[in-house]
Amino acid sequence: MKINYLITFDSEESDASLDELEYGGRLSGYFELVCNEECSYGCIPYLPIPADLQGLDLLSTWFEQISEAAMLLSKTSDFVIINDIDSYNSWIEIQKSGEQVFISHIISEKKAGHGAVLLKPLSNYSNGRWVKQPVESNVFFQEVIGKTLTFLDELLSHNKNFLNVSWVNRIMNNINNIEV
Repeated sequence: MKINYLITFDSEESDASLDELEYGGRLSGYFELVCNEECSYGCIPYLPIPADLQGLDLLSTWFEQISEAAMLLSKTSDFVIINDIDSYNSWIEIQKSGEQVFISHIISEKKAGHGAVLLKPLSNYSNGRWVKQPVESNVFFQEVIGKTLTFLDELLSHNKNFLNVSWVNRIMNNINNIEV
């Protein structure tokens, strides 16, 4: 399993104050979750990115959700689903069983809202493009931790004010509470 991302920084974000970063919206870019060569969700475009494709995914929300899901799976839950807020009906389902997690793409008419992480199955759904892709638990947790820390380092190298933004603090809290 692998997480890929690409931040599409706005030129104003380099000099933005804490208030501007906190209340100016979420950070955009591209996000991709790859279970194996045939099973991936999202995409990273080739560089240079055409002007009309700047930042389609809310990276801040994706990293907040995937880090929360990993934290919950490491501590209290064997089942988590993440709502893709950029899609009407796509979800990523992650089930933990023993030393493995199984990742699935599912489709549902239910739209839980902005940035939903749920701990129980949806009542009406169908399988997406791929189902129950196995990943060793420690590989899953290490990839989430590693890529999230790299993402946060990149934010901070761009603007140190990101350190005090509420969604960055939630992500750091999630990562710090993952039990590997």
